[in-house]
Amino acid sequence: MLRILRALLFVAVLPVGLACEQVKHIDPPDLPKVDLPNLSLPKKATGNFALIENPLGGLQLDPTGADAITALGACTDLITYCYEPGERSMDECVEAVPSCKTSKPWEEDDCCPSACASAYAKARDRGQEALVAFEQTFFLEPDCFPGVRALLEGK
Repeated sequence: MLRILRALLFVAVLPVGLACEQVKHIDPPDLPKVDLPNLSLPKKATGNFALIENPLGGLQLDPTGADAITALGACTDLITYCYEPGERSMDECVEAVPSCKTSKPWEEDDCCPSACASAYAKARDRGQEALVAFEQTFFLEPDCFPGVRALLEGK
């Protein structure tokens, strides 16, 4: 009992910033705008851009594409453009990103599902480092993001 009282007294006399972590609100920076239709890349007859071409195939970009994968990319762009070591932590940036309002993030302005912020927070609570938790949540097991698993599995 005496130990508990001493601990409480110790915490009571600490400056507020040392007694508990202060949560500061941050606004993530705006993403740079990319004018996809006017990129200076070769265009295919379909309207897609040819990113890589070789005799066996290639890689094309559909500038009009909007699906779970493109929405996941926009979500993670918001977080990574916000993250600045020494200024804004990964934790602060994941928390600051606007939450999606529907189960179809690709039909909304750039956002991240609240389930992803929760999954990230749980990973951090389990002791994962911030970048590991980010990679695990958004790339290795992105089940928090609606529609991604189905697209990855070709469904």
